[in-house]
Amino acid sequence: MLVLNLRGIQPYVRESWAVAWPMILVMFFQFSIGIADVYVAGMLGSDILAAMGYVGQLYWTLMILANAISVGTVSMVAQAYGANSRMGVGYVSANSLTMGLLVSGVMTVLATTYSSELISAAGMPNEIRSTAESFIEIFSLVLIPTYIMIISGGILRASGRVKIAMINSCSAAILNVICLFVLVFGFGPLPSMGYEGIAWSTALATTVGMILNLTSILTGPFRITRDSIRKPLGKCIKNLVRLGVPTALQQTAWNAGTLVVYFLVTKLQGSQVTALAAMAAGVRIEAIIFLPIFALNMAAAVVTGNRLGGKNLQAARDGAKATAALCLSIILIPAAAIFIFAPELSGLLTNDPEVLKEMTRYLRINMLAEPFFAVGISLSGALQGAGDTFGTMRIIFTGMWLIRIPFILFAIYVLETGPTGVWICMALSVVIMCGLLIHRFMGNKWIYMSMDKTKKTMLWETCLPMEATIPSVTYKPED
Repeated sequence: MLVLNLRGIQPYVRESWAVAWPMILVMFFQFSIGIADVYVAGMLGSDILAAMGYVGQLYWTLMILANAISVGTVSMVAQAYGANSRMGVGYVSANSLTMGLLVSGVMTVLATTYSSELISAAGMPNEIRSTAESFIEIFSLVLIPTYIMIISGGILRASGRVKIAMINSCSAAILNVICLFVLVFGFGPLPSMGYEGIAWSTALATTVGMILNLTSILTGPFRITRDSIRKPLGKCIKNLVRLGVPTALQQTAWNAGTLVVYFLVTKLQGSQVTALAAMAAGVRIEAIIFLPIFALNMAAAVVTGNRLGGKNLQAARDGAKATAALCLSIILIPAAAIFIFAPELSGLLTNDPEVLKEMTRYLRINMLAEPFFAVGISLSGALQGAGDTFGTMRIIFTGMWLIRIPFILFAIYVLETGPTGVWICMALSVVIMCGLLIHRFMGNKWIYMSMDKTKKTMLWETCLPMEATIPSVTYKPED
């Protein structure tokens, strides 16, 4: 069963919290940047706001591969760090950054060459197309810094330097907000750049964030050495791909499924506009409590990877359970508050009485599923930290495409329940996904997903040079 010995939980909770609280701040900094961008874009006009929102979604779609590489990197670096292998951390990091540089380099060439085609493929309205093209052209120039910043941030938090990652992220966020107002509106001798200043402020801050992260991982006991940079290893990159591809497919499946859900909401007879507005606004309020949930997802990946790297299976299990329990306890109060004060919170974002009522229902129904979401996302982080990215992908794909979307289709076309039925289906799919993740976690397969079964070594050890001594895997047995 998914239970913990309460007497033994404290060390694991402290360990998880030590990783989680800086990551909560990192995500808050990123959230604040988005809010500042929306605020300034809104000041410049609704067309600028619409173009920025469109390009923002397109740009972060291009980041799927960066996040995929980062997940594989965190798993392997965390395990090398748990094994106290300085060489392992350095070599995995170097190969990961090499892979990120190659992928982002290709994407930069494609994005800059075919920026107009990208905008057309996204189906953007003609009235915002020129503005959107300007945004994408500038953002394309910093695809490489963005990829390197994301991957290097994963390296830092997986190798015991999460506070450094937090400080670097905070510095980049502050710079972004300052540059946002200076570049958009002008200051002293600096002329106003208008809406292009929004993109350039993000580009400048991202580049500085990348430099700060690289400076951090090139120094210290777990630094990247010259040898590790000069000797990229095909087997190491192969294992990073092995861990990263399922994550990329998972994110693609989830994003595409979310678009399908929005499309299905438009099919609600007589209430589609109200439902769309309620859902779009409700997601913004939900995003507030997503910050600690996804921070603890990252913490679970690090803690589990560290313990498996030290070949302590029981500690890996208990650490994951403790992180899930911590995530659940943190989420209960804000979820309850949103449930109780849903009408008041909805009133902050809409004056339309029909949208307000529907948004209240949306929030209250989804808040009932939020504790399950917290546990499921936390455990998925643990599975990914163990290298079980394929198992996680399969569950997320099942939850979205074989449960959520069919449930919603049944509710709309068979039961004819209206928006309320859609919200209930969304909540039920979260509960079922949580159950599937718990079932996966309670088994043993995920424990051995970071192990090369033929060579009896861990995947991160393939990143070591041939002359390095590679011990065989011997896990400490469970109690």
